[in-house]
Amino acid sequence: MSHDAVAPLALLERHTPTVERLTFLTAALAEDLDRGDWAPGPLERTLTSRLLAACAGDGQFTPVRLRETLWEGSVALTYAGDGRLARLLAELCEVTTHPAPDAEHALSAASRLLGRAAQDVPGDGDEL
Repeated sequence: MSHDAVAPLALLERHTPTVERLTFLTAALAEDLDRGDWAPGPLERTLTSRLLAACAGDGQFTPVRLRETLWEGSVALTYAGDGRLARLLAELCEVTTHPAPDAEHALSAASRLLGRAAQDVPGDGDEL
């Protein structure tokens, strides 16, 4: 094994802009939800439901709302579902903290995925 070998996710995190990482993580998690390879557990469903409720008034993720969700999930969220939802929320926090002009599509896709995760109903990704 080469010492230069790096895990694909590590490469993604080091060399990819934040919006692209969010897009990648959202698509991968949505695909796994579609296939039944990932199903949100009770903690993940509860936290996504609360985050979406906090965003219901203006429909916007904000760094404060995302940090509160991550804080509420505490260490347990980093282990639930292999920490995939925690990574997605962390990327959302980064994207909303440092907005980019090309972020809207990634934010919309993440919102749809979180809506599905909150409901725990595999579906076709319809709008909320």
